[in-house]
Amino acid sequence: MKRTSRIRRWEELTAPAFARAVRETGRTCAVPLGVIEKHGNHLPLGTDVLFVKAVTEMAARTEPVLVFPALCFGQIQEAKHVPGAVALGRRVYFDLLENLCEEIARNGCTKIVLVNGHGGNESFLSYFAMAQLERERPYAVYVARLSDYIAPVLASQAWRKMKETDVDAHAGEFETSWMLAIRPDLVRMNNVKEAALPRGRLRHVPALTDGIWWYADYPEHYAGDARPA
Repeated sequence: MKRTSRIRRWEELTAPAFARAVRETGRTCAVPLGVIEKHGNHLPLGTDVLFVKAVTEMAARTEPVLVFPALCFGQIQEAKHVPGAVALGRRVYFDLLENLCEEIARNGCTKIVLVNGHGGNESFLSYFAMAQLERERPYAVYVARLSDYIAPVLASQAWRKMKETDVDAHAGEFETSWMLAIRPDLVRMNNVKEAALPRGRLRHVPALTDGIWWYADYPEHYAGDARPA
């Protein structure tokens, strides 16, 4: 397959161009997945969607792949009470993804890559991928986790020399820096609060987990310190 700098966005192609793109990409389609949730008081609710869409399109400039419109729905039940959060029911979300994969496959793609940009989706998407083995299908579903690709960057000497914070996670230095790079118009640095460290509310049960564990540590959806971004 020929490498190209052209991004094949599904929704921007004409019908004849789409048919060609399916062949040119080796019948491969990437679906960026994010969520609508709070990111501190300084980043937009759609940070994960914007981030995963940008990274997926960066990859599509070097590897031939169809890029499906980014989905803004994800697992965020633990924080659905926070203003702006959108949390679909578990059955709705599962059925949505399954129907979407069926439609993508019906259009000729046999390799479907779910590109995940939201930490709260990871367990759900792992189960979704395994559940595809329930019956034979004319396509394969893969899950690409941005966290796996970001980890080496965060561990690199280059990033260690640049960063100024020790705790860096949700809406922190790295994520805020990314948003300043791709959508600076949506970042409100004047709203950044002081560093947010884990509150340790569930520290007394270290061997157990539950559905509220992350929110219990970071109720402001802010983990780390975004001020140096």
